[in-house]
Amino acid sequence: MVDFSRCIMGSFNVCIPVCVKSTHNQGAATRLFLRCAMPHKLAESRSPGSVDEKTRCEVATYAWMQRNCPDVRIPYLYGFGLSDGTQFTHEKQLPLFAFLCRVVHRAFLRLRSPSTTTCSLYAPHPSGSRLSTSYMVLEDVAFKDSQMLSNSWQTHRGDPMRRRNLYAGIARIMLSLARVPQPRIGSFRFHDDGTVTLSNRPLTCAMMILENDGAPRAIPPGRTYATAAAYASELMALQDGRLATHPNAVFDAESCRAEMACRVTFRAAAHHFIDAARCEGPFRLRMDDLHPSNIFVDDAWNVKSLVDLEWIAAQPADMLAAPYWLTGCDPGELEGQALTRFDGVRREFMQVFEDEERRSRRGPGEEEAPLRDAIEEAWARGATWFWLGLGSVNAMHAMWDTHVRPRFVPFMTMAEEKDLSRLWCCESEAFVDRKVADYEAYCTELKRKYDEK
Repeated sequence: MVDFSRCIMGSFNVCIPVCVKSTHNQGAATRLFLRCAMPHKLAESRSPGSVDEKTRCEVATYAWMQRNCPDVRIPYLYGFGLSDGTQFTHEKQLPLFAFLCRVVHRAFLRLRSPSTTTCSLYAPHPSGSRLSTSYMVLEDVAFKDSQMLSNSWQTHRGDPMRRRNLYAGIARIMLSLARVPQPRIGSFRFHDDGTVTLSNRPLTCAMMILENDGAPRAIPPGRTYATAAAYASELMALQDGRLATHPNAVFDAESCRAEMACRVTFRAAAHHFIDAARCEGPFRLRMDDLHPSNIFVDDAWNVKSLVDLEWIAAQPADMLAAPYWLTGCDPGELEGQALTRFDGVRREFMQVFEDEERRSRRGPGEEEAPLRDAIEEAWARGATWFWLGLGSVNAMHAMWDTHVRPRFVPFMTMAEEKDLSRLWCCESEAFVDRKVADYEAYCTELKRKYDEK
């Protein structure tokens, strides 16, 4: 082990570098990461079991991708453990007899399991050594010829050759994940018998942040969805919960009414953005947290590996899109000239995406319409912004004000927003007064804490 100063702190996990030296292969060293979830970032105190839920979903995604996405390089998962002390290891680490027994057991599971069940390569591994939290033991993919894209993003993002290589790599990842149609909206879940099923709620980065910040849990862990409309409705409920509970959600009465009006019109206009032809699926796997620190590239920006698979879920195809960060802007900044620049880069990305999809298709007998068409249709209808707002931490109002509302009315007065806000809840003025008081109390407490330092 190395000293703690060399550990890598992420948004939800801490990664501890480990070097294991072999006693057989001339002392060759293997570089690993012991990756431990941080309960205080995962709403564990509010909703016990959240850490294990995230871990089960992530290892299930590793297992599923090992089977179904061999063209996407991901870290090798040696094993993992849950907070109750249950531990699992890859079959390759088992003694020969135990390995053979596991192969037979897996064959039996495949025979009696439905086609939607994946039999993973991970087996129970009882041990007297335990950790008090969920953990994963992962390969360190930061080889000499690759590094996080974020390390060179600002320096080289203007290089057209590097950009094209990156776009091709991202497109291949998106296409590989989406290649197998999914019957429901949800996340994969790892079960104690080693099987993986699409039986967990669609767990996303924004959902976990909102719940950790105090938003009531709108979607229970075991809930999946047969339609995009039902999923959108409960994402709206999650956004409602953030507005109702977060002390810093609004700044004054006007901003509160604007947030309320935003939610009313999002619901009223939802049917314009939810594609009726795709409402019941098929749904596509999508990485909710695909950003430059999760992508490892070489010097030419060829994608070498993808890390952090914790927020991958089957979602409506309309949620597939070119990454919003391609021009270095946050979603709320994409308006005016910034939006024009982004659309130019988006078109460049979609051309590469189309080329990669054409190469990956099996032949002229391919039955399904290209994903490129679904992505472009969602952009043209404004569905891209609708789903981006619903699935965000705090960009819903910006998406409404800049992209959703203008499709129906070019401008809305404060009086009109006030009228709409009354439809969000009963006793709306009392709610506005409470939220303004919450914000004032929040500012007072924040000032007090800074004064104490």
